[in-house]
Amino acid sequence: MATPTKNIKTQNTTNIFLNDYFNIIIVLVVIFVLLLAYFAVIRPKYTQTLEAIKINLEQQQRLYNAQQIKLNNLKAIADLYKKIPAADLKKFNSVLPDNYVKERLFGEIEEIITQNGFVLSSVSIVDQEASEAAGGNSGSALLTVPQNIGVINLNLEVTAIDYTGFKNLLRTLENNLRLFDITELSFIPDENAASFVLSTYYYKK
Repeated sequence: MATPTKNIKTQNTTNIFLNDYFNIIIVLVVIFVLLLAYFAVIRPKYTQTLEAIKINLEQQQRLYNAQQIKLNNLKAIADLYKKIPAADLKKFNSVLPDNYVKERLFGEIEEIITQNGFVLSSVSIVDQEASEAAGGNSGSALLTVPQNIGVINLNLEVTAIDYTGFKNLLRTLENNLRLFDITELSFIPDENAASFVLSTYYYKK
């Protein structure tokens, strides 16, 4: 059995040890806590942050590459456009005008009809998009086209025309520089009259 004197001596030895190495023990405890915090919290967060940065950089690089390809394609298109002769551009604009002017279209139709000696007795020109927006009906079947293409529907009544003239007029419309789609047509020989339902197009700015 330990004597009181021996217990006191042991306690004194412990106190002396703690007094001598207290600062070292505190430092070791702090280091242990810091290491525990690093491996349990800081290191995983650091790893996740690095991974997120890496993924973001890869995405930015892919986006940059895609934009660079698009830019190169646009430059190639621009260079090609510059090489197109002005006369060819004018022809293209005739096929698909870049706007819709009702008076201009009426003048073109009237010229086509009257230059062959026929009479344009009735004409109706309706922008399909405007007609749809107003909830109306142009009298023609609605055509499905790309969003940047506008459709103009025309209903023509022509008189003073025989069957030969009817065929010639039909050929003229089909061969015209401006694109015309004939959706309906009829010829009444007893009245020397014909009717046409056409669709033409323009490029929306």
